[in-house]
Amino acid sequence: MNEALALPPRLVMRDLMLTAFTQKGRVFLITFCVMALSVAIAVMVQPDYKAKSSLLVLIGNEHSLRPIAGQQMLSTGGVDPEQVLRTEASIIGSDDLHRTVIREIGIGNLFPKLMQKPSAFEQWLTDVKTFVTDSLGLTEKSTDTGASDPMSKAVEIFARNLTVTVDKKSSVIGLDFTNPNKTLSAEALRVLEAQYLDLRAKLYGDVQAPIVQVQQDAVGKQLAAADAALQTFKQQHDISNFSERRAILLKQQGELETALTKSESTIAEQTARLTQLTAQLASVAGSKKGAPNAAAALQGMVSAYQKRQEDAATQYRGSPAVDEARRQMLERETDIARMQATQAYGVQTDRNKTEADLRASLAGHDAISAQLAALNKQVGDLDAEELQLHQLERNRAILEDNFKAVSKILDERQVVETVEANRESSVRVIQPPRIPALPQPTRRLILTAGIVVSMLLSIASILISHFFRAIYLRPEALEMDTGLTVLASVPEMRAIGGSSGSVLVVPA
Repeated sequence: MNEALALPPRLVMRDLMLTAFTQKGRVFLITFCVMALSVAIAVMVQPDYKAKSSLLVLIGNEHSLRPIAGQQMLSTGGVDPEQVLRTEASIIGSDDLHRTVIREIGIGNLFPKLMQKPSAFEQWLTDVKTFVTDSLGLTEKSTDTGASDPMSKAVEIFARNLTVTVDKKSSVIGLDFTNPNKTLSAEALRVLEAQYLDLRAKLYGDVQAPIVQVQQDAVGKQLAAADAALQTFKQQHDISNFSERRAILLKQQGELETALTKSESTIAEQTARLTQLTAQLASVAGSKKGAPNAAAALQGMVSAYQKRQEDAATQYRGSPAVDEARRQMLERETDIARMQATQAYGVQTDRNKTEADLRASLAGHDAISAQLAALNKQVGDLDAEELQLHQLERNRAILEDNFKAVSKILDERQVVETVEANRESSVRVIQPPRIPALPQPTRRLILTAGIVVSMLLSIASILISHFFRAIYLRPEALEMDTGLTVLASVPEMRAIGGSSGSVLVVPA
């Protein structure tokens, strides 16, 4: 029957119509079965309600490069809006976000069938599916428990029911969610948007203040340790202030050196006077060797006077005039001796006083020398400790500058984060989710699909019957296939076994 295609189109269409008429019972049966099945499915299927919402995504600071705390804002290139939209859509489609929404609404409320115990037939289908997938190695045994988890199934169903559309031209993200309960369809979108905005704030949140706070605490501890080390060093070395301490020591050193110079001058003067008094005492007492003694000289003079007086009484007796003259001479000598003794006593007294002052001056000189030596040692120690003191002070100054810098960065960062926390999100809700009034045309689509399937099956049945039949409907087709002339044809008769007709063929 390949040559049947070479017939004129009008004849072919007529043959097809004739085949359809002859197969009208089969076409009706196919149409009836398919439509009955479609009606049954449409009745069994529960219609879904679709809630809609739309979000406007604006380009904000969170989409640009954010510097580390303390650094200046760097100038970067423009942000790709398409990339921003894809990022936002990926956040909305994340399983963790869906899991949060399901937990808040409840699996039993959102997908009640998941909480129901499966029937024996459903359990048998699940077991067969698991056996087949395990046998073919399509799944791992470790995922069996996860597959039976209601939350995992709920997340999978939620992702199927959620539709995220991205309009790159208008920077709008459309959200659709279907559920048999029209109230829950809108509620799921509302919770999804709220959780999405919270998750987005956490993901884009640039919270660096706690890190800077830790740095400030660490620098503060170091600064406190440096202050304690400096104060301990000053207390141990009796230094309240290095410059003041140095000035005080140098002033005391100058005063001691001046006092030492005065003491040496006084000692020199007293030594010279002592020498002079010694010479005077020697000349008065008549002693040329050693240190004269006024009492001894006076005692010697008295002894000499008494001896002379005794000699005058015993040996030199004569005339009264001679005796008187001798007596007067002795008296004069006695007076001279007394005067000399008095003068020698005064000189001795001055000499003793001068010696005492000299000893006191020498003792004072030694004390001043000891104090000056100790003070010089303190100045030397202070000079030796100056480097360590300067290191401690420099370390403290550096830590203090670091603490001020970190505190300034912390204050600025806290202000920035406070402003960002109170700033409105760059994602705005254009159309909030509302409860849908009409369900999805699921049943209508099922009936339409049934009609289309029944028509396709009927057409396929007609074509199969037409191209694969064992008889000819027209003489022309027989002539084309055999190359012979058809003289006559017998019309269709019910007596001939329901055939479509027969023809008589003779050689041309």
